[in-house]
Amino acid sequence: MRSLKELTVDIVKKPPVSFPVIGLFHLLWFIYTIWSDRHEPFPDLVWLEVLWMFGYTTFWIAACDLRKWGAMGYIVLTLVNACVYLATRNHKIPLGYFSDMFLLDGLFSIFLVFYYKKFK
Repeated sequence: MRSLKELTVDIVKKPPVSFPVIGLFHLLWFIYTIWSDRHEPFPDLVWLEVLWMFGYTTFWIAACDLRKWGAMGYIVLTLVNACVYLATRNHKIPLGYFSDMFLLDGLFSIFLVFYYKKFK
């Protein structure tokens, strides 16, 4: 079991330079999502956005540690997100789903596929 310091050093030094920067971006976006939804009642559909961002952030940090499950989880979450987005965009759903990072998630998934052979 690694300490938090060793994990942090591995996340920053093992992957290409862009991965930790994108990880920081995910972490900041996750914090912003929590902050922007803080006034909503908790068991509401708006909090699903926080859940999505938690998943994206967790999987990306695992991908920064060059874990295959992190990369695969991020790609699968992106595909599920795209399917939900495409399924709900033309229907009249009360709080229609939209992802602020819809296109960026796809781009980040391409980065993961490109570097996938380096993962453990």
